[in-house]
Amino acid sequence: MKRESSSQRLIQGTKSVLGRMLIAALGLALTNVGLTSAMAQPGKPIVRVLVGFPPGVGTDTLARIYARALSEAIDVNVVVENRPGAGGQIAAQVLKQATAESNSLMLTVDHQVVMLPLITKTPGFDVKKDLVPVARMVNFYTCLAVPGNSPVKNLEGYIDAVKKAPEMGNFGIPAPGSQPQFLGLLIGKHYKISMNPVPYRGAAPAIVDLIGGQLPAVIVPCDGLIEHRKAGKVRVLAIAAEKRYQFMPDVPTFAEYGFTMPPDSFLAVYAANSMKPELLRQITEATRKMFQSPTVMEKIESTFMVPAYASPEELGHIVEKSTEFWGEQVRLSNFQAQ
Repeated sequence: MKRESSSQRLIQGTKSVLGRMLIAALGLALTNVGLTSAMAQPGKPIVRVLVGFPPGVGTDTLARIYARALSEAIDVNVVVENRPGAGGQIAAQVLKQATAESNSLMLTVDHQVVMLPLITKTPGFDVKKDLVPVARMVNFYTCLAVPGNSPVKNLEGYIDAVKKAPEMGNFGIPAPGSQPQFLGLLIGKHYKISMNPVPYRGAAPAIVDLIGGQLPAVIVPCDGLIEHRKAGKVRVLAIAAEKRYQFMPDVPTFAEYGFTMPPDSFLAVYAANSMKPELLRQITEATRKMFQSPTVMEKIESTFMVPAYASPEELGHIVEKSTEFWGEQVRLSNFQAQ
């Protein structure tokens, strides 16, 4: 009941960027139909962009920015189709089953192509066989944060607090088996403290409980914390990155504390293996050229994610590297695949 009432308070009173993004996305979407569908031109081919998460979250917002840019670049109608559930697993399965006529893409969080195959016995899709990489779109980063009124002022203070009071090691995460869970376990191993993940259904409710004092800490994507941090409701202690996050330049990275950092988290575009080669070529080239558009880059940066183009080949290598790193963490944690 506490989580429900906290969520209601957030919906009613938040002035966070998440709230503004939700309103914008819902205003643009027509019953979860894509951004460009309202402007669909008869006779043009339709390309659908699957999103494994609900409207209003960062992935959905980026998908709608991408859909508009793609529609303008190759003169097609692009619709965004939300297929939320199971951490993006449902959307990935839909992409696998897509026919050539459906012209299907997916705006993919790395959790779908890196973590799901590691934490799920039967994910229902094979990343290398069923999904075709198009491009990495953005990097995003993960933050360790405490409530704004916490006596903990920095990472050293947090470590000392957990040593003195083990319950301080309870940290909210967006989902069981997500990268933040294993990052927390890495922190515990590095500092010889007990870190205990508390799974939520998304980062937003975890942040609500952090602000409400029901959690001593969270490890969540940094973009969801920016506005709360500006309002003094949360304090970000460290960021999981090799270099500082441009939207929080005063916050140190774990790398500065001597951590070996995992590969950056990312969002990428994948195509169905069934997509017609000529359309795939056009989409791949159009996606690459988007990163030459200041207007598109400005829109992407408005999501508080960092534009970071990578080619299909480079994306394949990134996924392999990430899978190797997180696979080792999953193995060491004795996590039981579901």
